[in-house]
Amino acid sequence: MPDAFDTFFARVMQSTDITTQQALARVLGVNRSAITQAKNRDAIPQKWILRLSRVYGLAPDWLEYGRGTPRPAPLAQTFAAAPHGTEHAAVQARPVGVAPGRAAALRPAMPAMPLADLPPAVHMVPKVRARLSAGGGSFEVQAMPVGGQPFAHAWLARKGTPSAMVLMDVVGDSMEPEIRDGDTVLVDRATEDLRYGQVYAVGLEDAVLVKRVMRTPDGLALVSDNPAYSPIRVRGDELEQFRVIGRVVWLCRELG
Repeated sequence: MPDAFDTFFARVMQSTDITTQQALARVLGVNRSAITQAKNRDAIPQKWILRLSRVYGLAPDWLEYGRGTPRPAPLAQTFAAAPHGTEHAAVQARPVGVAPGRAAALRPAMPAMPLADLPPAVHMVPKVRARLSAGGGSFEVQAMPVGGQPFAHAWLARKGTPSAMVLMDVVGDSMEPEIRDGDTVLVDRATEDLRYGQVYAVGLEDAVLVKRVMRTPDGLALVSDNPAYSPIRVRGDELEQFRVIGRVVWLCRELG
């Protein structure tokens, strides 16, 4: 008989954008070791079930025990007992930017859901106090929320894991012209594997930096777009002080 944790995690991967236990830990807001402990105990904390249910609109009983369906019954069943003449509308998902008439040709129709159980249309991304230095390094590393910005959930999902995203300010000119001093960047902390050559928010000892991460024969190089700045080499014991905060997936700036 399959272990309770393994079947639970299989259901999570089936119904969400979570594909690794590390990503699950980030969505739940726990350390990776907590996932290992739950797996060893073969038990899933109830608060994990409730959080995943709220974030992804899943039925708790299905998530924990596999009973019923991942999401509530179709909207048509909800109105089965409604008085004759009651008006209602079934909501069907279709690709963004595709005309309604073409949606069926692109993918199978999905069962409608009650409006209250649809995934949230808007997701509030927290802005944290940690300031990403695009220069020599910033020591303001306390990631305390200082506000938030609403984004369309579907737009965020195309870029990564909405629940793992934060906004941070950039200080310095080492990533100009692409990223400028004062820009705000959207960082996806659910990043698992480094995509060499792309821009990441990284921590090195007590500094928080935004750099392109490149592989070298003996370690890593944190490269600036501004040629006036030399690459930062990370090798040997320094690799133990290196951590990936997340991949920069978007930026914004004020004009004027």
